[in-house]
Amino acid sequence: MHVARFSARIAVVVIAAVMAGCAGFGVHRIDIQQGNLVTQEQLAKVKPGMSRLDVRTALGTPLLQDVFNGNRWDYYFSLDQSTSFGPFGRDKQQYKVTIMFESDKVARIDGKASAIEILTGGGEKRKLPDSLPPGAPPPKQ
Repeated sequence: MHVARFSARIAVVVIAAVMAGCAGFGVHRIDIQQGNLVTQEQLAKVKPGMSRLDVRTALGTPLLQDVFNGNRWDYYFSLDQSTSFGPFGRDKQQYKVTIMFESDKVARIDGKASAIEILTGGGEKRKLPDSLPPGAPPPKQ
């Protein structure tokens, strides 16, 4: 009687351990992209003394504009994506650039920008696919 209970307990423990070990298999986690990607090429265009409009033109709208400090703009980008290792591998990238203003001019630039345009596979520029709508004349060269 005791041997049967002991065997049943061992079987339950072994089954629970196997199920816990396999918990990650088959789980799909989506890629999560948040914020504004700022590349080093874009950030190189921002210089001390530039106006807010010039910064917005070069980098886009900041993700965060501090309500309590109107002289600070934050550009934050985060990318959490799966790797070839399935549920066991995640690649996380984060970039944050802070622009500080004094008298509506750039006073200080802090942070780290992306070395390449990672949203398009590291290409030079974002561009539309090379395709024409049906019936459109070919482009002049």
